[in-house]
Amino acid sequence: MVAPTVTMEVGSDGVAVITMSNPPVNSLAIPIIEGLTEKFKEAERRNDVKAIVLTGKGGKFSGGFDINVFQLVHKTGDISHLPDVSVSFVNNIVEDSKKPAVAAVEGLALGGGLELAMACHARIAAPKTQLGLPELTLGIIPGFGGTQRLPRLVGLPKAIEMMVFSKPIMSEVGEKLGLIDAVVPSGDLLNVARRWALDIADKHKPWIRSLHKTDKIGSISEAHNILQGARQQVKKTFRNLFHHQLCISVMEDGIVHGGYHGVLEETKTFNKLVLSDNAKGLIHIFFSQRATSKVPNVTDVGLKPNPAKKVAVIGGGLMGSGIATALVLNNINVVLKEINSDYLLKGIKSVEANVKSMVLRKKLTQEKANKALSLLKGVLDYSEFKDVDMVIEAVIENISLKQKIFGELEKICPPHCVLASNTSTIDLNLVGEKTRSQDRIIGAHFFSPAHVMPLLEIVRTEKTSSQVILDLMTVGKTIKKVPVVVGNCTGFAVNRTFFPYTQSALFLVNLGVDLFRIDQLISNFGLPMGPFQLQDVSGYGVAIAVGKEFASAFPDRTLQSPLIELMIKSGRNGKSNGKGYFIHEKGSKPKPDPSVQSIIEESRRLTNAMVGGKPIVISDQEVVEMILFPVVNEACRVMDEGIVIRASDLDVASVLGMGFPSYRGGLVFWADLVSAGHIYKSLKKWSEVYGDFYKPSRFLEQRAAAGIPLSAPASSSSSSRSSRL
Repeated sequence: MVAPTVTMEVGSDGVAVITMSNPPVNSLAIPIIEGLTEKFKEAERRNDVKAIVLTGKGGKFSGGFDINVFQLVHKTGDISHLPDVSVSFVNNIVEDSKKPAVAAVEGLALGGGLELAMACHARIAAPKTQLGLPELTLGIIPGFGGTQRLPRLVGLPKAIEMMVFSKPIMSEVGEKLGLIDAVVPSGDLLNVARRWALDIADKHKPWIRSLHKTDKIGSISEAHNILQGARQQVKKTFRNLFHHQLCISVMEDGIVHGGYHGVLEETKTFNKLVLSDNAKGLIHIFFSQRATSKVPNVTDVGLKPNPAKKVAVIGGGLMGSGIATALVLNNINVVLKEINSDYLLKGIKSVEANVKSMVLRKKLTQEKANKALSLLKGVLDYSEFKDVDMVIEAVIENISLKQKIFGELEKICPPHCVLASNTSTIDLNLVGEKTRSQDRIIGAHFFSPAHVMPLLEIVRTEKTSSQVILDLMTVGKTIKKVPVVVGNCTGFAVNRTFFPYTQSALFLVNLGVDLFRIDQLISNFGLPMGPFQLQDVSGYGVAIAVGKEFASAFPDRTLQSPLIELMIKSGRNGKSNGKGYFIHEKGSKPKPDPSVQSIIEESRRLTNAMVGGKPIVISDQEVVEMILFPVVNEACRVMDEGIVIRASDLDVASVLGMGFPSYRGGLVFWADLVSAGHIYKSLKKWSEVYGDFYKPSRFLEQRAAAGIPLSAPASSSSSSRSSRL
């Protein structure tokens, strides 16, 4: 690994070019900040230096502050690991320098990188350079003066959009707004920046200290109105998050009391936020997502992925058409197979509708849409399968049908072809048990809608080859998914972990808890929707089929409830026919349906679960805990059995696959914040009243007794199981 360095070269024109080098994005690691401080001070002292140009090596300016430092702060709880950069360096040395500094920006200037550029006295950029302050996605706010300088350079409305809503812009837009002084070809960037710096030194161009600009702020009352509007918008958009409001307050503080005061307030708020649970959770998810690409005995053994130029998808239903959409949108040729012309036409039309919808939402140009659709070919037989690199089967959850398909595939497809199944619950050993190609069989579990949802759960059996795993991971990344490799069992990692979620909710309703209260509380916790609205959306047939799979696999901890069957009997089928627990009308939000109460009462009568016939009295916190603690308990079993490589993989999967709030750091991270001890005691108490569904797992009991976090690496026995999967 190349050590981070900062170099300085003084030309005969008297311009000192200071260059940051810390591949791949020149992040502002501590050695870079120290090097910049040293070089700026040297340039200030030297008589042969008239002006300074700051740039980054390798076609990139800087991707921002090195967030590995945040991990160290979270591990130690010691804020002193954060360097004092904002005032001592960015403000006092760069912006208040007696020699003009010009930033020569290329590729990207994000976070601290853009903040550093804004402290310079001008900014020259190459075309299509990305500019942004994305810090709020990590639970913090800009900490190098960005909350103060950006509004002064681009005006408050655009600064709010870029900062509070984390929307980057390109250099061409930046030039129109005044953030960038000139956009020039990459080859001219340094020369133009040098001349610009000399022009400032010679007073031919203005010497602008952005912290002192006020012309784009307007009056205090105008600014106040804009910020109030932003506060209202933030309230609706970011539930359970407070750092967006604090960012707005810091901006306002600087407008009312002056830029320098605002910088001091920013530093104070930044330091407070770094130690907040939200920042810990979001930063944990950021690093955890990166870690999913490291799979022992797959990515560390020197294998090279086979390119997937042509992929076959079997089944053009909701999942198959979504998978085909994701593939063609990323320049992969797709053969879509169906059993008859009507189904095939429907599947192709679904892909076309998915692509058209992206054009309408301006996520895709018409030209790119046409190119994507030209890569799709519909077929009714296997004649096109002779040269495919991968097949993804996406038919109904029927074991004998899947076995028949895979038996046919191994005879027709080339030997290197990956044979993948999109099954969501069926054991892959059953899928491939009648084939001789078990080393090529793998699970490619997409989440619906497949072209939108970011998670790809890759399921390996004990026989799946490392090459096949790597090839599917590579396709997953190509189609912009986050691949998480897991072991094989009923429901795999995600659906298995979350199977108690619906069961807990149904059980609480039968205990007398209001169904709509449950959904509201789970929604308030941060999931996109509660368990009953989720049932409405995914369909009751799916809930019953999945319930049977889990009842068969885990009979010792399955709760039975007649409520879903009663809903179907009454003519309800959720969103698909507009009638479920909620009323679903096109163009409006689902509304609770009071008439469902009589069905709920019938379910309660049949289960007779209420102790003494009276509804349970339970706090809001207990409702959330009685639904989510059994999910954590199942996650403990999944970790104990080595189904996931790392606890953090389950965190990523819970966020990207089930919508668990990212700011809570994922399921296991959140559970550790709550504490294994509290979860264990609660489950133990409920199991004594309600039975084995709530019985704490051995893993949870051991961790709680020893005071070890659930996310700590598994025991050596579990680890050895994991390495074999």
